[in-house]
Amino acid sequence: MAEEDSDTDSVGGWDVEPQESGFVAFWPHAEALTGAEFSTAVTAWVGSKAPIEPIETDDDAVWAFGVQIPGIESGFVIWCEPARELSDRDRSQIGEEASRCPWVIRMQTILSVEEPAEEYFMSVGMLGGALPDIVAILDVITGEVYPRQRIDRDFLAEDAGPIERLLWRLGRYEALPDGDSNLVLLGTHGLARCGIPELEIAEVPSDLAESAAVLLHTLAGLLLENDMPDPGESIEVGDELSVVLQPVDQVSEFIGEASAGSEPWRVQARAHGLSEFALVRAVICALQPVGRFRPLWVWPREVVQSIAAGSAVLYMTQHSVRSTERRARSTWGLFATAFASLTRTGNPEWQKIARTGFTVQTPVPGSGEPRIEQSWFAVERIDHDSLTLTVIDRPITRQDLGPGTHLTIETSAVTDWRVEIGGEIYDPDDVDALLIAVDRVREVDGDSSQPKVQP
Repeated sequence: MAEEDSDTDSVGGWDVEPQESGFVAFWPHAEALTGAEFSTAVTAWVGSKAPIEPIETDDDAVWAFGVQIPGIESGFVIWCEPARELSDRDRSQIGEEASRCPWVIRMQTILSVEEPAEEYFMSVGMLGGALPDIVAILDVITGEVYPRQRIDRDFLAEDAGPIERLLWRLGRYEALPDGDSNLVLLGTHGLARCGIPELEIAEVPSDLAESAAVLLHTLAGLLLENDMPDPGESIEVGDELSVVLQPVDQVSEFIGEASAGSEPWRVQARAHGLSEFALVRAVICALQPVGRFRPLWVWPREVVQSIAAGSAVLYMTQHSVRSTERRARSTWGLFATAFASLTRTGNPEWQKIARTGFTVQTPVPGSGEPRIEQSWFAVERIDHDSLTLTVIDRPITRQDLGPGTHLTIETSAVTDWRVEIGGEIYDPDDVDALLIAVDRVREVDGDSSQPKVQP
């Protein structure tokens, strides 16, 4: 079931037709949710009379409604139907609890191209909040599954907010059997529903794939926050780091036939159900083509290698800063507890682990418009509402702050945190694992008043 097709929009010289967003919510009860129960729940959640109109249903649908929610530009089509038989792969994807559900509630909408992250957040939040018995929600485009615990945390908690990164997924695609297995294609699926082309980088050496993925995620966020550039127009993704976007046909014809990204490869990809390759796509390329007689647009080698070397200063979107900041602040107490448990005992080995492995990200003091530089600092001391930090790498915007310089900032300025212990890295999504790792270092067993550290 779908609403009327939207007109094709021309965005920055790209003809993009915004795609629908589809969601599947899993209903655990033996009896289906009734239409009356659904209408009452949505009205109670919205807090006002939301227009809910019955619409024609498929044969297997129990009920179907067109719903208009205040604050969301497009309406929803929502219906209930029996759950379909799942393959082993589908069961693994959605989890055992959702797999056992006899009913599903499906929802389709078209996100606003001006505020897609906000409308995505409100859409999932409305479905999960109005129907608290739902055990999980599947994003049909990305394949992302939000179990109830994550719905409550990321969409319904008091401090929750839009996370733009949920709008797309990133795929890694290999060459055909007779192609170069050392070169891969990385590409998005989900940006088309935001009214912009799907992005990709072709012919990336496999050992640089993770760094190329960082560039893709960064650029996707920047394009959602700013105007879409014309093909070939320079896009600044970081300090002295720029790329261009080219239409697929400007790049694919020069890629080896069996390599990921060639036109024959794309034909096979579409034939095998990779629907993202039927959408408008833009290839991320270096600023200038290579070759004097036959110029070729190639992957942005220098930018990706700079990211791999750790010397790139990439721009962060406001959405990205706010979402990481919320995660960092909501878990800050546990970060501080872990730090204190290693530094306040007088054990020099534990203190060394704390002062080399505990880092925070904050805006660089004194950096300003148009971009506020975010940088990582080592934590020296935590005093209630303030932090003493040590500069790790010299900031681009503050060349006077050399490595080893000490700074004092308020804890409210922290936008992210990270801990490295024993070769493992923990962030705000890993707080439980972090506390276990700290206990492991301290050998806390509940009986020892003088825990020792393993050499």
